[in-house]
Amino acid sequence: MRKINYRITVNITQKTMKLGFRAKMPEEMEGKRIRVQAVFTQRQVERRFPMEVVIEEGEVGEQIRADAEILLPYVFYSPPRHKVNVVFALWCGAEEISLDDQPFPVQKELFARAEIVRKRNLLKFAGCSLGLPFLLVRDYFKEGKNFIKAAKRANETVYRISGYNYSARQQNTDYFAARYRKYMAKNKVKPNQILFLSEREPEEGGNLMLVKKWFEENEPGVEITTFINTKTVDHLKKRELRECALKCATSAVIILEDFYPQLHSIHKRNETKIIQLWHACGAFKTFGLTRMGKKGGAPQTSMNHRNYDLVPVSSDTVRDIYAEAFGISPSKVQALGVPRTDRLFDWEYEEEKRRELYEKYPAFKDNRVILFAPTFRGDGNKDAHYPPEAFDVNRFMERQPEDTVLILKNHPFVKQSFFVEEQWKDRVFDLSTKEHINDLMLISNLLITDYSSSVFEAAILELPMLFYAFDEKEYMDSRDFYFDYDQFTPGPVVADFESLCEKAASMLGNIVSEVEQSDLDNFRKVFLNMVDGCSTERICRKIKTNYINI
Repeated sequence: MRKINYRITVNITQKTMKLGFRAKMPEEMEGKRIRVQAVFTQRQVERRFPMEVVIEEGEVGEQIRADAEILLPYVFYSPPRHKVNVVFALWCGAEEISLDDQPFPVQKELFARAEIVRKRNLLKFAGCSLGLPFLLVRDYFKEGKNFIKAAKRANETVYRISGYNYSARQQNTDYFAARYRKYMAKNKVKPNQILFLSEREPEEGGNLMLVKKWFEENEPGVEITTFINTKTVDHLKKRELRECALKCATSAVIILEDFYPQLHSIHKRNETKIIQLWHACGAFKTFGLTRMGKKGGAPQTSMNHRNYDLVPVSSDTVRDIYAEAFGISPSKVQALGVPRTDRLFDWEYEEEKRRELYEKYPAFKDNRVILFAPTFRGDGNKDAHYPPEAFDVNRFMERQPEDTVLILKNHPFVKQSFFVEEQWKDRVFDLSTKEHINDLMLISNLLITDYSSSVFEAAILELPMLFYAFDEKEYMDSRDFYFDYDQFTPGPVVADFESLCEKAASMLGNIVSEVEQSDLDNFRKVFLNMVDGCSTERICRKIKTNYINI
């Protein structure tokens, strides 16, 4: 694809940059998903900032318009000490488009950020408490008569003025950060200590446990410690916060596989490195700092994710996406693979798991198996759901061949179950709370999903896929994707239930076509080029060589 020219508009007032990007849409890019990033660079440090893209009709054809309002003091994790330039990155699907680079210099002084030192003042807190009803009434009307938002805003005002607040989450986070500073001052880092940190129970075959197991079996000189507690920070006891803070302050390496909120409240010491294994392959739905300003997204001032030192990912294609989502330099995002995919290349494990499943569920062995595994709707664990009316199990089974078995596998967040008539009890199995989805793929003939990241594991196993996207527009509006959905999916997409039933039945009886196989091969090259069964060892050796001193 040829280089394209573009023009920019820049307006800076009070350390806020309003940035605009305009370019004529090349014909070969029409109808495809476009992403634009403002790339702030200072020597080896880089921040990729997502811009809001709109395709509009201009006098000479379609135009790409991208805009962003950027708080300069929060672009970099630490204020820059060197000259800052802004360039742009333009993506069409998974391909980066060459631009005629026109670096725009920005004074480094504009990125300076005053350190917030909250000194606690009981008198001010008492005064704020007396005036709290007034603050709540004021903010109730400012927030459009939304009491929850009003309470949050009032709490932030009290916190800013007095150093105290009413939030158990913030109180415990501040306590954790204070104890970390104290332990950091009194204790040296143990150069051979690795801390495995999580606020959810890790899966046996998940990234965290596989890396931990590798070090236990291969590196006896490494001291392993853990802080795995399923309580959120607002429910942790003081002694638990102290234990966690001490382990964080004395470990050479901290390893995560998910967001760990209080870890981003600290200014970590340089000797400690944070490794984020994350829990998903590839990149599909927007996440992290890509969602700034959107519902459920973090504000620009957030420091979440931004102190990671290494993020292993499944392919080179998604490195810029993770850099954008975590607010870190692409150099810290490396295509090293995903540990939990290694089992999908372990033939002995697969054969043993198949035998186990066939023994537990004999109906799977001599029938064709459809695995239905949709993702949840909602903002998170508290309101997660899947609309049961969207998938009528009984009507679906009536339309399938008699030798078909259906496995229902709802997302772990979803607590509802599907209604299954008695006549299907020997052919429909709800395993939402049982068995790992990757293991169930081993005995399946077809995966039906929608926007679930299980698509990546299915691609590794070359399992045929059918995508049921009855609410694509609504889901797109609430969550958004990095790629065009229809171009992303390595399988047919249907939007209504009748088409789903018909297509599922036909796919069970057909061999994968050359076109479908080509689409699947291309999908794997784009999103999984470093997934080869050796991810765990490659990542662990990287950590040992670069961050551990035995």
